[in-house]
Amino acid sequence: MASVQSRRGLTGPSGARSEVTVVETKSGRILLVLSPRTEETTKIVEVDHTSGVLLPQPKDMVQEFKAHNEALEYLSGMSDSIKTSESGSAILGFVVLAGWVLVLIARRTRVSMVLPGGHEVHTVTDSKWFRIPLNGFDRTRVSRDEMKNLNTVTEFAIEGVHFYCETLDVSCPFPGRAGSDFCTEFVWNEWLGQPFWRAGMHQYCPRLFQGFAESMDLKDSNGTPFSYAHFCRRSRQHPGTRYLARGINANAGCGNEIECELLLWRPGSGDGASHKYASYVWRRGSVPIWWGVDIRNTVGEAEIWVKQNDSYEHTARYFRRLRRQYTREGDGTGSFSVTCVNLLRCAPGRSELKLSEGFQKGVRSANKMIQNMDLRVLNFDWHANTKALGEKGTIKGLWMSINNMLREVGFNSGSVTLVEDSDGTKAFEFSRETVQKGVLRYNCADSLDRTNVASFFGVVPVLLQQCRVLDLDLIERQKGEDSEGDLPEGWEARTDQVTGKKFYIDHVNRRTTWSSPAVPLQAMEAMATAVDGRGDWWVLDGEVDGVREAVSTKVLGSLMEQFKVEGDLNAMLYTGSRAMHSAILQQILPPDRHVKSKSGIDSALLSVKRRYLNLVHDGHRQQQMEMFLGISICRYFPTLNSHNPYEYISMRADPESDDEEDAAEPAQKETGGHGASDGASLMPGGSMELKETEDLVKGTETAPELDDLIDFGVTA
Repeated sequence: MASVQSRRGLTGPSGARSEVTVVETKSGRILLVLSPRTEETTKIVEVDHTSGVLLPQPKDMVQEFKAHNEALEYLSGMSDSIKTSESGSAILGFVVLAGWVLVLIARRTRVSMVLPGGHEVHTVTDSKWFRIPLNGFDRTRVSRDEMKNLNTVTEFAIEGVHFYCETLDVSCPFPGRAGSDFCTEFVWNEWLGQPFWRAGMHQYCPRLFQGFAESMDLKDSNGTPFSYAHFCRRSRQHPGTRYLARGINANAGCGNEIECELLLWRPGSGDGASHKYASYVWRRGSVPIWWGVDIRNTVGEAEIWVKQNDSYEHTARYFRRLRRQYTREGDGTGSFSVTCVNLLRCAPGRSELKLSEGFQKGVRSANKMIQNMDLRVLNFDWHANTKALGEKGTIKGLWMSINNMLREVGFNSGSVTLVEDSDGTKAFEFSRETVQKGVLRYNCADSLDRTNVASFFGVVPVLLQQCRVLDLDLIERQKGEDSEGDLPEGWEARTDQVTGKKFYIDHVNRRTTWSSPAVPLQAMEAMATAVDGRGDWWVLDGEVDGVREAVSTKVLGSLMEQFKVEGDLNAMLYTGSRAMHSAILQQILPPDRHVKSKSGIDSALLSVKRRYLNLVHDGHRQQQMEMFLGISICRYFPTLNSHNPYEYISMRADPESDDEEDAAEPAQKETGGHGASDGASLMPGGSMELKETEDLVKGTETAPELDDLIDFGVTA
């Protein structure tokens, strides 16, 4: 039964692109020329050049124009003409620090995803901070350290790892939320966007996400076009680098926490036709308890410690928040399940065993604190299984282990229809047919290599089931195989000997065509029940060889490549190095498509490099990330205590928190903070303090070369 339809998204004129230009005039005035694709006019917003406050109306000038170029020509013709300017596609942040106005501009972007309804997701490929000094600010109050921090925050990496969408909410699974409501957990410019958003100008500063967003247009075995989108949204609830953001924190956020989504849709025929869609969501993250590691050297296995006498209240808060996030769009009834697929080593004598045992205790305690929630841990020792069963056996074992969970959880599905109001505003209505009833959460210790591999093979069965719901056939028939069972009566399929293309013969009407004939309703219903004799979720009962031989290599190959890129991206952001153990992903492809790699030596080398880079650079990267997110910001920029035009410390509470415990947390914590603004302990629970890291990296100017640290006996 379909749910009630509702509106989502806005679209601008066909082919429209957003433009922004930041202008400093010869007299020091600061002007923002803004042309978002959702608006038909260009607007000029002035920044007060003494305080940095956005002014609702520019002084002594026209505010609105029909086109961006027209506004720039107007400014060029003024007596107080343009001194310097910078243009781009969007403004991603605005802040006043140390007597400077800083505007973050996306100078160039790449359309990495096009969602149903034409909603474009842009990945930033080039960005710049435009810096303009405030007039009359006493710069003698700014210390050398504060100026150094100003340079540090502007060096935060944006390119290639951040994306945004101006016309649709992509802060949560498709089709997002209506209006200005959104999930703050994944919005990385929540602090930097406040000046615009508090003024009601959301359209001029789109929400920025860290992670991965790519879509692909493909065709099934019958030539039917379809598309899929792969999202990876990184949480900012416990932001940081590997050695400084492990486990859970006082905000009930997890280190390296990521929400992933695989969205498939099949376009309808003709204008205004409904698009059928299916969306599956899973999570990955660090173990959600208080834990950390003792680092003795860059080689050898780090010793894991787990907090003793933990009440696991923050673990319960984490899972409670997870349930609220995924049930607010559902029917609000029934229980919600979370299955934690624990990939840690569980063998006696292994350092990870104590972490795995602590995880079990945490989940048992959380279950007692949360009502009407099915929370469980599935132990699947990835390394032990690979050693005992081999790669193919491990994949089959994983499918067997998650079989029941995937069938119970399912995924969201429905249809979307593009509509246009009488005033020309375009949006789309969506109708939901099924609702995902839970979520699988994959973890190893740090949500890195094992997690990426296991989540990929956990998604493959879902992909095939999504295609079944959308009436898509990904089964590749062998050359010469008779496929007449899928054709209407009296039709025959043959292959043209010259072009190699398939054509169809209608023996009843004595004609031929290149297009596949429409399948009768009765046959369509039969296809929905079984494809080539395969039932629902058939992959879960099969083996990787069978899937590889039966399913479209192009589709599986494109998804595998995306997971490799996603794995490298998340590993780089968390550890500063690419992912390890990715070669096993190739098991889904024919042997002639495999790329050989020196997996043992390569992974051992990368493990050492990763630990070295973490010890040397994590402290600086951590500070940079905190400044960008506005965490403990007065500690980095003391002048904000006296000049704070937007009260940057006072952030709104997390709307996902609706219980008394969450609401009682200080507002700063709800934006990803870690405690008091003095920053005495940056990362409570599962982390070193920053001072410890600084002690470890003293003398980095003469740090040993990586080659001097390599020990090929290291177990990666």
